[in-house]
Amino acid sequence: MIQHFYPILILLKRLGVILFLFTVCRILFLLFTFDYFNAETAGEWIFIFVHGIRFDISAILYLNLPFIFLHILPLRARSGTGYQKALFMLFSIMNTIMLFANLADMTYFDFTFKRSTSDSLIMFALGGDFIQLLPTLMGNFWYLIFIWILLIVLGNQMYKRIKVDLNLLAGKGALLMNSLVLLTGIVLIVIGGRGGLQYKPIGIIDAGNNISSQNMALVLNTPFSIITTYGKEELNPPNYFSDQELNSIYSPVVIPNSEDVFSDSSHTNVVIIVLESFSSEYSAFFGDSEKGYLPFFDSLAALSLSFDNCFANGKKSIEAIPAILASLPTLMNNPYITSVYAGNRLEGLAALLSKRGYSSAFYHGGSNGTMGYDAFASVSGFEKYMGRTEYDNEEDYDGEWGIYDEEFFQFFLENTNKQKEPFFNCIATLSSHHPYSIPDRYLDRFEEGTLEIHQSLQYADFALRRFFEDASKTDWYHRTLFVLTADHTESSKDPYYLGRAGMYDIPLLFFQPNSALKGVNSRITQHIDIMPSILDYLGYEEEYLSFGQSVFNDKEGFAVNFLGEIYQLYMGDYILQFDREKSVALFNYKMDGALKENMLEEEGAKALELETKLKAIIQSYNERLTANQLTVH
Repeated sequence: MIQHFYPILILLKRLGVILFLFTVCRILFLLFTFDYFNAETAGEWIFIFVHGIRFDISAILYLNLPFIFLHILPLRARSGTGYQKALFMLFSIMNTIMLFANLADMTYFDFTFKRSTSDSLIMFALGGDFIQLLPTLMGNFWYLIFIWILLIVLGNQMYKRIKVDLNLLAGKGALLMNSLVLLTGIVLIVIGGRGGLQYKPIGIIDAGNNISSQNMALVLNTPFSIITTYGKEELNPPNYFSDQELNSIYSPVVIPNSEDVFSDSSHTNVVIIVLESFSSEYSAFFGDSEKGYLPFFDSLAALSLSFDNCFANGKKSIEAIPAILASLPTLMNNPYITSVYAGNRLEGLAALLSKRGYSSAFYHGGSNGTMGYDAFASVSGFEKYMGRTEYDNEEDYDGEWGIYDEEFFQFFLENTNKQKEPFFNCIATLSSHHPYSIPDRYLDRFEEGTLEIHQSLQYADFALRRFFEDASKTDWYHRTLFVLTADHTESSKDPYYLGRAGMYDIPLLFFQPNSALKGVNSRITQHIDIMPSILDYLGYEEEYLSFGQSVFNDKEGFAVNFLGEIYQLYMGDYILQFDREKSVALFNYKMDGALKENMLEEEGAKALELETKLKAIIQSYNERLTANQLTVH
């Protein structure tokens, strides 16, 4: 009887090779990103690795279904050398792809702090930047390509060393016995692919069982994250509250209070500057260190109304733009711009201000089409999109992402000088984006620092200084509100900025020359507060929809974000982590920046307060996106 199950035995050995390589990838992933994770005992590390095998098996089985069925189907051809060579080719192809996905995240994780999901595939295709950057990426990460090739060779050699008796592979024997073998194989596939016998198949959220959310990415593997998020863009609105209860707890509909209007600001120009990767950590003004890499930005913050407790709503630029310009966070796996809801009717800040006679333009020095910025700018109400094509001078192209910040800021200034007032413009910078290119003439001017990004940050700060020096000489400068923030945080070695609290910590400042906008405010703020704050400052009187709130009101501030199937709410001194069904952790992030002491049980009342607020935000967000209700009319 054992000989009848011989094909399954050979299959398990061959799949075991892939499982071994996945474990090697997890070890390498840990070595490359060790500072991020916070397991403290050997037992915790062992549990993470053992727990991860469940997700590895699931991904391996899903992605190797043809390979598996060609082993267990009772075909006489299985004993042929040609058939076995075809199996080896199939093994090699799938193994190559899966290894590539796992290894790619060893560097990409530093930017997103999560395993890549299906939206990453869309990101690579959007705008053609991935193909354009491929030579540079291969040059910068040659060692990963070397490891990739080494693991492919290792896997192929291990496969070939598995001894096979071809006579036992022939599909001979009684129909009943062959059927039993096939049925056994199918049962094992179903159980392994589902991750066990539980009610529903495992998903990303199950990686958090019995471990902190900080360590979930180490449990997961990239192929699993991609295949379990593919095709799942559509939201399923929860029903936590009745409509009446929901609106009493939280509503994104803003009804302006005429008493809060800044009467002298109704025709003020507005300029939003979204600074690539300007994490609070890099600033001496907003961060904890005395050494900063943003001297001009810090000097401007000292002259502004600055918020030192501000958090991004996402970890990617493509998530920041809708949050900043339309007060729309990304509380789902796919960024709004690439989601199935991207066609929803939307009134962003540009559209609302156009009703008050504002002209508008969005500037980004990247290739037109990058991350869908041009399309979103149009959908959200901007009259013009100004990118690399409109700049029309390839001599200033950085060879990677787009036009250098210094030159593109000057382009922005020249066009703004010609623009009809009042105007609303937004510029998103890019030079401090990996691979952190700066013009050759400045290589000796800016010190390298302790992180690779530090030199490019100093260049970006210098470009910002030049812009403000020249803008201050224009006649529109004193009539303009400048709002500056970062799109997201970047690489770090500091435990706080590596953790789930500090990994979103960004600066935010409102600056208008000779105005009363001064001082440091420590209320919790976020990207989605920028649009309602500007409208409040300008005295906008009509209803509109915003998931954030004005920084100029007296309501308690909060911030929300979503990563790896975990929702996170900042409110007061606390952070609540919620998995859509239950709260999983509560931390006092002011006292415990590394989020090590889970206070969920001892602070039950506080957890319930934050959970109620977060549930209302999630329900409202899901209902409005699925019902195409992102406007008030």
